[in-house]
Formats: sequence, structure tokens, C-alpha cells
Amino acid sequence: MLELQENIAKAQAATVGLRRDLVDRAVGEYFVALDSLARPRAGDFQAAEARARAAVRRDLLSASAIGLMDGGADAHRCGKTAVSAQAGIEESAVAGIALSFEAIARPLRIPEPAGLRETKTVTLALAAAAGAVGGMLGLAPLLRLALDKADLGLLLGAPLGAWLAVLIAQRLARFRWLTRILPWIFTRPKALRGAVRAEHERAVRICVEQWVDWAVPMLAVLCVYRLGVPQAGGDRDKALRRIGKLVYALQHASAESLPVVAHELIQEAKNTGFEGLEGLPEFLEAGRTGPETLVWKPDLASQYETFGHIVEGDPVVVERPAVVFGGQVVQRGLVRKVRERTTG
Repeated sequence: MLELQENIAKAQAATVGLRRDLVDRAVGEYFVALDSLARPRAGDFQAAEARARAAVRRDLLSASAIGLMDGGADAHRCGKTAVSAQAGIEESAVAGIALSFEAIARPLRIPEPAGLRETKTVTLALAAAAGAVGGMLGLAPLLRLALDKADLGLLLGAPLGAWLAVLIAQRLARFRWLTRILPWIFTRPKALRGAVRAEHERAVRICVEQWVDWAVPMLAVLCVYRLGVPQAGGDRDKALRRIGKLVYALQHASAESLPVVAHELIQEAKNTGFEGLEGLPEFLEAGRTGPETLVWKPDLASQYETFGHIVEGDPVVVERPAVVFGGQVVQRGLVRKVRERTTG
């Protein structure tokens, strides 16, 4: 776990410039799709979001970017470029990492500007006129009956009715379902310029930065595990270094600590990709279970050599286990047919 965190930290340190350039390009691609429009609508923002998402994924999942994250430790220490950092990663590994990332990646979401829509002027004017007429017709008879002052009702009813009608129109424009049904009556898109554009650009930059800051650690983890299967190239060298340290520790271990160090060596080999090491070692078990026995099948020939003539269905005993690393047989094992004892 500590090594994984260290690899993530090195990948983040190695991609500081890459992330900054990537965010700048994504924000630029986003506004390229909007600056040419006088009054962008909802569909235009979705197209701009898709364009920014395509740009950021294209650059982030390129061979140079993945190679920089995969070799982030050496590139950060030695100051190598992204091209030299990707020298140790194959194209198939890049494609596999990109495919795995696409399967787990969360979408890049950029919200529309909050102040982009405004109530139409014609709607407000009609609402004010209707409210003034309604206020006069409603308040004049009321004050005539109450105070016998119809003129006062006409004087106060017009501004009060207009104010109330404009307020109601503004409130109704906030209901999205109503603006979708009657967009030509209640709202119109405002031009994306001035303070609205500056505020929206900050929001877009924050969304892209947050997505990139999430994506880089995910790619660093995929670079470490390579689809969850240790590879036979660089990972085998790492496994050799880890196991080599324990071999030297085993050389200097005392008789009392020998089982503990040996068990640690087996566990480290299992963690680095060697297969067939499940369960406790026999020297830690109470009773010895004896050699492993199998029923011979033709597909076992890729893992084991045979001693003598063996046909399908014969019981065999494993004389030497197969060495399997990362799903590949490094060295085949040896099996021998179990001979039935005959009594004279």
C-alpha cells in the first residue's frame, strides 16, 4: 500500500506540467465551440462539453502521457522527457490501460452558466400591462366600497398590479419544466460575454482540473497493476528485486526465525505474481500432507513434464511444481504416474 501511494505521488509530481497544459487545451476546446455563437443554447453547451471531454481524454490516454505516469519515478528524478519515459511501456499495455480506464472513468460534467438565461422583455412588458389593468379593475371597486375613493384605487392599483405581475412572471421563469414547454414566452438565452463568460470559464477550468486530478491517480494505479495481471517484463524485474532482499535475509536468519523468514519469502513471491502458493507452507502445518496428486489431463502438458508413459485419467504425483508468474509458465513442473502396489 505504501509503495502504491508512493507511485501515485511520483506520477502526480511528474505530470504537473502535463496536467496544466491539458486543462488549458480542454478549456480552449470548450470555448472554441461557443465563442462563434451569439446566443448559445443547451445543445451548444452539450456539444462543447463533449469536445472538451474528447480533448482531455485524447491527451491523457496518449502513449506519452501514460508512459510519463508509468515511469514517473525515473522521469521525475532524472528530468527525462515524456518520450523517454514511455520507452519502457509497450503499445499493447498502453491500449490495455486506456481500455480499463474507459471502463471505470467517471464522466466529465460541466454545468451551464447560472446566469445564462433571462426573462424576455416582451413577456415582462405584457405582464406589467396586464397587472396594471388588473390592479386598477380590482382595487378601484374595493376602495370605493371601503372608503368611497375609487380614484385612489385607480392610482394605487396600476403600480401594485404591475409589480405583482412582473414578480409572478419572474418566478414562473425559474421553473425549468415550464421554460422547456414555453421557451419562446418566458426565457431567452443571454449572450456569453463579459462577467458571465469570465465566471463560466472559471467554473469550466475547475471542473476539468478536478477530473484530471482524479484521473491521474487512477491511471497510475492501472500502470502499476496493468489490468490486475503482473507483466513478464518490468514487473518480473521488480519481483526479482523484492524476492532477492528476502533471500539475503534468509541467508542470515537464525534457526529460530527461519520458518518466519521462509514464510515471508513465500508470501512475497505470491504477492509479486507467482501462482500455486495458496495455503500455509507444509513446515508450518501440524502434519505433513505429502506430495500433491492430480488426475492427468492433456491440457496439463503445458505446465508439467511427464516421467514415463502417462495417459489421460492416470493418477499422477507432482514431483516438482510448476513455476507460474503472471499467468505464464516460467518453468514446467514434473509429474510421475502413481504405481499401484501389487501383493504377492
